[in-house]
Amino acid sequence: MVVIFTPTEREIIVGYVRSCEEKQKHQHNSKGKKEKGLPPGLAKKVERGGELPPGWQKKCVRGETIPSDVYKHCEPLPQDVVVQLPPAPPDTIIVTVHGKAVRLAKATLEILDVFDVL
Repeated sequence: MVVIFTPTEREIIVGYVRSCEEKQKHQHNSKGKKEKGLPPGLAKKVERGGELPPGWQKKCVRGETIPSDVYKHCEPLPQDVVVQLPPAPPDTIIVTVHGKAVRLAKATLEILDVFDVL
């Protein structure tokens, strides 16, 4: 099955992720519960504009099954973003993981398409 993100889908998802990044920057200064994320050293590297280690990026390749250790870090798109998107192909889901948007086949977790959001 060949399913790719349309330009409209990319635009909506990028807008959502960027707005989340802005919110996190503002919340980062306030005290409270920490969210799970990258280890501190990698998080600092990414904040400074660095890229994730090649090992993480190589795990998100079209046609491969997403590894369970990467899938644990995936977050689904919120419903208010999903409703803005055109209808998705049947039996697919869109998740975000470490600055990437990934469309997966629900049953097999095969990566159908992936793009860098940040």
